Amino acid sequence: MQTTKEHTRRLLQDTAREAFLRKGFKAVSMREISRLSGVGLSNIYNYYPCKDDLLAIVLRPVLEAMTNMLENHNCDNNLSLEIFTSEEYHRQSMQDVMGVITRYRKEFRLLFLDTRDTRFEDFWERWIDKSTITGIEYLERMKELYPGLDTNVSPFFIHFISSWWISMVREIVLHEELSSEDIECFIGEYIHFSTGGWKRLMKVDHQSGL
Repeated sequence: MQTTKEHTRRLLQDTAREAFLRKGFKAVSMREISRLSGVGLSNIYNYYPCKDDLLAIVLRPVLEAMTNMLENHNCDNNLSLEIFTSEEYHRQSMQDVMGVITRYRKEFRLLFLDTRDTRFEDFWERWIDKSTITGIEYLERMKELYPGLDTNVSPFFIHFISSWWISMVREIVLHEELSSEDIECFIGEYIHFSTGGWKRLMKVDHQSGL
């Protein structure tokens, strides 16, 4: 019996994912999921009381990826002046970001365009707020390690940079004509531009003679 329940749960998840990513969340009803999966409508509600619950399952991988990005931002490897000069660091950063965007491009599109009136409607605002706090903490830790750095950056500027990062992701996701080479080039340009700005703002040259 347990195996049957797990099979049904997986069937509903797979059906919802395919339908949401193909047609959009709003365009798919629970009745359609019932028809596509072959699971009775009343039985679906035993597994997922509302359509939002299925959306949460579909979006879980991209939400976890975004959470991991924030959690990894202040790791020890990033607390170094080498982030401003190392081409290897820039290349790895580009590959990490590109990997997440290309892997979950359809999920990102759903999250950007089709979550109004769902529990994920304000996801990006909440992520930007968390990213702002993470950025402030990062500057504080860098100041402890490199007292000569100028980390007197306004919280609202960090908020803006966090929002700008999301805009970068959104543009890539919505411009479906972009090839992998286009995306790689664009992300690389963004990282170099952003790193150069932070280097100037924090007066890294004065600290290290770089």
